[in-house]
Amino acid sequence: MFRLLLTALLCCVALLTAAQTTYALKDGAFRENDVVMRLQAGQASRLEGPLTFNDGSVLNPSGILVKKDGTRQLLPNGQAVNMQGLVVNLRDDMQSAQAIEQRNRTVAGGRGEATVPGAAVPTAASPEQLQRLQQLERRVALLQQLTDRLAERTAQAVGSAPGTAPLDAQIRALDSPR
Repeated sequence: MFRLLLTALLCCVALLTAAQTTYALKDGAFRENDVVMRLQAGQASRLEGPLTFNDGSVLNPSGILVKKDGTRQLLPNGQAVNMQGLVVNLRDDMQSAQAIEQRNRTVAGGRGEATVPGAAVPTAASPEQLQRLQQLERRVALLQQLTDRLAERTAQAVGSAPGTAPLDAQIRALDSPR
């Protein structure tokens, strides 16, 4: 009985630890619940004094960001300033590359790699593949002809409809360069 309780306790602790997974954030500062926090080496601490960024911008503990050109901006809740001085979204743009890969693995089960379909060029096509490609080319050419004919018929039908002259004039006026 004691072993069962101990095992259950250890499982609960493991589940709670897994549920509290945090992701590393890039250095900078953010504002959450009207409190300005500084991010340094993945640790968040309350901003006590002005923080100067690489571009010369300064963030005050009150949340006011003063740019190098003198413009002032109140940092919105949920926004962050990276070390380059850019205002970004805290949840997305402040995650490190490793954190994004880790999140991708845990959420989507992926490895964080993207593949482009059709990127691999076959060295030699089989006769069946060549025949299939030729059929597809013929179909595409036929569809292009049908599309052109449909466009011609539409232009004829709309051009002869009563009351379209004012609309055509308005469209031409919008299309003309000013």
